Amino acid sequence: MKFAELLDLARTPDGLPPSRLAADLTLVTTVSADLAGASLPSSDPAELALLYESHRATPVTAAVLTRDEEQGIADCLAALARDADRCLLIDSGSTDATVERARAAHGDVTVVSAPWADDFSHHRNLALRHVTDGWIVYVDADEVLRPEHAGRIRRALALSGFLLPGADFVVSPVIEDVGGPAYTNTQRVLRADAPFRFRGRVHEHPYDAAGNAPRRIGIDARFDHTGYLPEVVEERGKRELYGRLSRLAAHEEPDNPKWVYYEVRDTVDYRTASREELTACFDRVEAAFAAAAGQGPDYRAERTVDAWVLLCELAVRFGGAEQIATYAGRLAAAGRTVEATYYRTVVESSRLLGRLSALVDGITAAEPAEEPDNRHLMARLFELQATLALASGRYETVVPAQRKAVARGAGESVTEDFEALERVLAAAREGTG
Repeated sequence: MKFAELLDLARTPDGLPPSRLAADLTLVTTVSADLAGASLPSSDPAELALLYESHRATPVTAAVLTRDEEQGIADCLAALARDADRCLLIDSGSTDATVERARAAHGDVTVVSAPWADDFSHHRNLALRHVTDGWIVYVDADEVLRPEHAGRIRRALALSGFLLPGADFVVSPVIEDVGGPAYTNTQRVLRADAPFRFRGRVHEHPYDAAGNAPRRIGIDARFDHTGYLPEVVEERGKRELYGRLSRLAAHEEPDNPKWVYYEVRDTVDYRTASREELTACFDRVEAAFAAAAGQGPDYRAERTVDAWVLLCELAVRFGGAEQIATYAGRLAAAGRTVEATYYRTVVESSRLLGRLSALVDGITAAEPAEEPDNRHLMARLFELQATLALASGRYETVVPAQRKAVARGAGESVTEDFEALERVLAAAREGTG
């Protein structure tokens, strides 16, 4: 039996009888295509379930990079009490109470002092020198496993180790930014003896010796991440740090386009950037990936499609409809339907709203030509103007146009629109109350 076949059974009603194996299989959300065909220790689900009952799981170590993390380290480690047998802190010179609070939060904490080297991969790889057996779960100090998911990581790793004892792969829990997106391809868990090492000074991931991403399993265990809250980014200078590390990496690897992508993505402040600055950033990213042409191992080529998303976002900001059309088309071809649809809709809706706004102005320009014999048409024009102004966001024009329509004996349709809108808003308020 193949791994994918067992997962299909677990996801089918009554596909597997209740067992520890069946319960833990529900934690697996995704499997990379190159791992789905892996053979299992037995082709009989009943035998697998029986063997799993006596399976002895290997230990789990949580590895955390720290430097002055006293505010969050206790919550981070306490949340892992049911998932990690021990914790390893790779500490880069904390001067606050980070270490003391870590030891108070978890029963088994080892601290390795490692001066900061401007290289996140270097510090993550240090954990592999100090952990020689079992699994390593890399957790950032500003990430907290959700209480309702406690124990899921340990269960998912026990299952993975049992079903795929000889396979090399990584495991990806979900990390969700508070108030932001959730990331599923996190690649945060690997065996201590796996042939993978982290690469990249920043935004690091594990790769094999050739620079390719390992096979992956996604699991339903979710961390909440506060590190990208605006106030945290500002306080800790993350924009400057990530930009500097990306530039260092680009200097070392000038032919790797992802460092241009990361620098632009992490440092551009859309609130203050001028059109010229946004255009210059677009040109840099486009040129970097055009030169690379998506070739090479994952370490070089993995951000190509994400770069198209960034190019669309930059083009939205400086009004590049043609550029958006180009890269939204590439996103659609790459299967990124949501992003492609969003950016295409932005372009088309902007065009339509501009046209509607021009129609609103055209009606205003026609007002001086009103005469007694066309007053009834002018009334209907003002009705249209109120509706068009509402649809195009020209709200300052809506009420004056409605009043002009009513003064000329019209306006009923706009009143009906207002009443319908009021009902919609009331329903929305009720739904969020």
